[in-house]
Parts: sequence; structure tokens; C-alpha cells
Amino acid sequence: MSPLLEVRGLRVNFLTDRGIARAVDGVSFSIESGRTLGVVGESGCGKSVTSRAILRLVDPPGWIESGEILFAGRERREDLVKLPANGRRMRAIRGGEIAMIFQEPMTALNPVFTIGDQTVEALRLHRSMPAAEARERAVAAFASVGIPAPEQRFREYPHQLSGGMRQRAMIAMAMICNPQLLIADEPTTALDVTIQAQVLDLMNEMRQQFDGSILFITHDLGVIAGMADDVIVMYRGKVVESAPVRDLFRQPRHPYTRGLLRSAPSLVKGNREKLEAIEGTVPQPTEHIRGCAFAPRCAHVMPRCRETVPALAGGEQHRAACFLHHDETEEMYDAV
Repeated sequence: MSPLLEVRGLRVNFLTDRGIARAVDGVSFSIESGRTLGVVGESGCGKSVTSRAILRLVDPPGWIESGEILFAGRERREDLVKLPANGRRMRAIRGGEIAMIFQEPMTALNPVFTIGDQTVEALRLHRSMPAAEARERAVAAFASVGIPAPEQRFREYPHQLSGGMRQRAMIAMAMICNPQLLIADEPTTALDVTIQAQVLDLMNEMRQQFDGSILFITHDLGVIAGMADDVIVMYRGKVVESAPVRDLFRQPRHPYTRGLLRSAPSLVKGNREKLEAIEGTVPQPTEHIRGCAFAPRCAHVMPRCRETVPALAGGEQHRAACFLHHDETEEMYDAV
């Protein structure tokens, strides 16, 4: 059985004043039906651009250079890269079969339309539902995501809702057409810790109800631990490690992944242990690097790391793009 979504060798570029920025550079991954894939990495590593490419929302001066985005939709399995970005089929997929929760709902929601009107529009567009039925469905969706007084909120504008309520409204909009795949692009970044926990619990509940898949993008490893079944770690436009979530936290293989884990606060470590930082900075996407992009920051760098880009290799489930991994022993990592 083929995956619900399979991305193969995706490359997305942007034309800038400094040259061509390779925002996504040969990314490959897949998402099985009913599972959540977490995408983690520092800001600027290509997470959000990857998600927007899936929905064909990369606007000029950006473009998809190459790759395949194979989606097993309700009609057939097709390559989304080959579909016209604003064509009829892509518009049917976008919002109907693949929905997205954006990082900041205040910029994603239209300020001149009520929350209810924007939700009803999705139903009428993708489900050809009469206005009265769509309104009833939208109010029920607001109630299902924990929005108080849903009838009143239906008539309100985005600026009249709190950040947590706007995010709940975005979830309701995304889920109302029962999509097969939900893309969540850092949906809790702008929320306080309490509201963040509520939103994450809500998303888990919704996934179980609609029995779909989630592509969850975040820089927060703690969120990944609680949300994801599988994880890919991105660095400067590439996937440097992929694994089931438990394997990634128990035995991270790539030095960058280990650095991320060591730099994250932990209740187990206690507040006396100093957090470690990853030395250096992420190279600019316009900068040409001959070998491994992480080599200038890596404590385990070898001569071949500066000459050749390591492939994503290893077992079927846990793979890492690191030459050290190919000869990996725990002693080699623990020595540093």
C-alpha cells in the first residue's frame, strides 16, 4: 500500500539580491495514513517552504525546481508538482483533501470577513453545501473545538477573538471538510503554554476522529515528543535524520540532532545543568557549500565531510545523513 503523501527529491529556490537561495534542497519523506510526521529544525531550515510547496503556495520570486509530491487523494494518486497551481484540481485538493493551519492566524484569516463566513465558504466551495446547512455545520465545528458561545463567535471578526480562539477557529476551518492530510505549521508558536497544551490535545483528538494524517512543523522538540509518530530533522534545506519519534530521542544519530536535544531544557536534568549551545551559525541559503552544510559547526568533522555531501543512509526506519553515522559507535559521541 502506497503512503498517503510521498515527497521525492523536492527542490525549491528563491531569487534574491544575493543570488539563488536554495530553501529546500532535495528533501524526501513520506507520511502513512493515520500517522503524524513531525518536522523539526531551526528557523530558516526549509520547514515552512516545504509545507507551502505541497499545497503549491510558493509564489514568485520562488519556484519548485524539481521533485515529486505524490498524493493519494480521493480521486487517484497524482503528482501535485505537475498540476497547475491555480487549476481546478489543485483548488479542490487545497482545503478539501489537504488542509493547513498557519503559524499566525491573524495574518491567515481575512480581517474583513467574519469567522463564520470564512468557514462557510470552505464548505460551499468543497462540499457544495447549501448556506443554511453550512452555517449549522460551522457552528457545530466551533463548538467541537471548544469555542465558547459558537453562535456569537460565528458572527465575529478575527480581531474580536483572542489568540487561542483564533487558533481554534483555524483548526475548525481546516477540519470542517474532513481532509485526508492536515498540515500544521508551528500552530502554537504565538500561544502561551496553557493554551498551547489545549490546542495540541485538541489536534490529537481531531486526528483520531477524522482518522487522517498530520504533517506537524515546529522547532519545539517537546511538542514533537508529544505529537509525532515519526520525525524528520531538517538543516539548511535538507533532511539530516529521519526516525520513529522514540528512536530519535533515545538514540539520535546526527550531530545536529544531538545538539538540538542537548540545547533543550529538561525536567529530568534539573535546573542546575547548563544547557549546551551549537557553536556557529546556519550558513546562508545563497552560500555555496561543497560538502556537508553542518561541517563548519560539527565537533566530529572529518576531511571528507568538507568535500562530499553525505547521503541519508542507515536502516529502513532510522537514517542519518552523516559519514560518522556509517561507522558510528557510542564511544565516539560520548568522547566529546
